Parts: sequence; structure tokens; C-alpha cells
Amino acid sequence: MTKMTATEATMSQYQRDAGKSSIQLFQALAAAEIWVFLRQPVMIALTLLLPAGLLAITALAEASFSPQAWAQIAGRDLVAVQCITVYFVALNTLTARRHTLALKRLRTTALPSVGIVAGLLVPPLLVGVFQAVAVFTGLVVLGAPPPQSPLLIGVSVLLGMIIATLAGVVTSGLTATPEKAQWTMMPFFVAVMGAISVLPSVDPSIINVLLAVPLTANGHLVATGWHVGAANTNEVMVDVAFMVVWAVILSLVSWKTFRWERRH
Repeated sequence: MTKMTATEATMSQYQRDAGKSSIQLFQALAAAEIWVFLRQPVMIALTLLLPAGLLAITALAEASFSPQAWAQIAGRDLVAVQCITVYFVALNTLTARRHTLALKRLRTTALPSVGIVAGLLVPPLLVGVFQAVAVFTGLVVLGAPPPQSPLLIGVSVLLGMIIATLAGVVTSGLTATPEKAQWTMMPFFVAVMGAISVLPSVDPSIINVLLAVPLTANGHLVATGWHVGAANTNEVMVDVAFMVVWAVILSLVSWKTFRWERRH
């Protein structure tokens, strides 16, 4: 029996559920995408190996980290999850569905445009949350002190998932084929990971320059929430402001540039 492609699986499930309400159609599309995700060994490997790899890097360092250093590691690892899993998988998923004309066909259904895109992106969001929890739990097991402000960390995780997803939507509009996604992702990936990597060592006078890079403020807020001792209200407000601004900007850009049909 020929293995069903991702597009065929999604469309088959969606067509069987035609005629239902928008909420039911969204649930059907999300369930179909989750099923497709679970049938891909590469995606399962990414889900499990990324948290393990990040924790292994910390464990192999064999260093005695201060509470502030543990907080910075937590922030860096969250950004890595959001950048690698949420951003790249969102980018690749939308590009692949567009390339196989699944997006075009889904748009002919009763589900609103926003619901279609959101339904397609449920898997990377769920995996991103799972990986964030796994990494944070693993860091505590390795010796990190428990986070002092889970609320700030929760805000960072939530807004970071939104920003990473929207960035993936925007980049997908510039990507012709799934094969090219590994190249179109590089500017965003290099900028974000570069900024969060050097953030702990830069002069405080220029820290806001790096915080202006997408997702960097998310990592900084996680570090603040993990080790509140060095935090103040102004720092928290600056981080949140950067995140909200990026969420708004990317929402507007994605709305204007998103493509339902193949790029030529």
C-alpha cells in the first residue's frame, strides 16, 4: 500500500469533516496535522533530540554555574527551541503545503484564513511548549535553582511562541520550495542565536540594541524570571515592550505578504 503523503492525509481528514462548524473544522485540521507530524520520524527525532542536545551541552561543560549563569542558560535554550522548532517547522510546513497546493484547496473550505494557518501550525506550537518544559525541567535536574518567577517565564514562552510562529509565516512568503527553507531561515536564525549568545557579555549601555532583535527579549525575560535578584521593573517592561512590538509588526507583515499559491 502506498504511503499517504502529508497533503493527502490532511485533505482526506478535512474533506471527511466538511459541513461542520468552524471550530470543528479547525479541530479536524489540527488533528490531521498532528497525525501527519507523528508519522514523520525526522520530526519525532527533532522533538526528542533537541532538548536532549541542549541539556547535554550544559552537562558536558562540567562547570559550577552561578544562579545568574543558570538563568542565562535557560533563556538561551528557550530561544533555541523557539528558533529551531517553532520558527523553522512553521516555515517548512507552510511552504510545503503551499508548494503541494494544499493551501489553495484549504482556502476553498468554510474555515477562515486565520483558522487554516493556525490549524496547520498546531504541531510546532505543541512541540515547542513540550520542549521548553523538558529543557527547564532538565536544567533543574542538572543543578539549576528553581525559577523564582514562573509568571515571567510563562509570559516569555507564550509571546515567544507567537513571535517565532509569525516569523515563520513571514519567511514562508519568501520561500519558493521546502528545499529552500533551510536557506531562507538562515538570516533570522543567525541574527537571533547570535544576539542571545552574546547578550550576557555585552556592555549594559548597548543591551537594548540586542534586545531589539526578535526573540532576544524573550530569552532575557526568562533569565530575569529565573533569577529575579538582578531584575527591576523597568527591565521587565522593556522586554515585554519589545516582544509586543515584534508580535504586532510580524502580524501586520504576515497579513500583507502571505501567499496561498506557489511562488513563481
